[in-house]
Amino acid sequence: MTNRHVQTDREWLAFIERDIDSLDQQIYHARWTMTQAQSALDRLSAARASLLTQAQEILDRLDGKPPA
Repeated sequence: MTNRHVQTDREWLAFIERDIDSLDQQIYHARWTMTQAQSALDRLSAARASLLTQAQEILDRLDGKPPA
């Protein structure tokens, strides 16, 4: 292998390393975004469940049912 080929291969490796670093950062940010979205989804689901419970309690009162 000539010096020129060695240099070219080293340059390619440097490009590949930069691409891998960039992808690693994108993966980190995507995972962080997913975690935040899951947390928000959990909070929204809990709020919805609470509202449904409150609505059911009101409906039960309107139907004259005793509290559970």
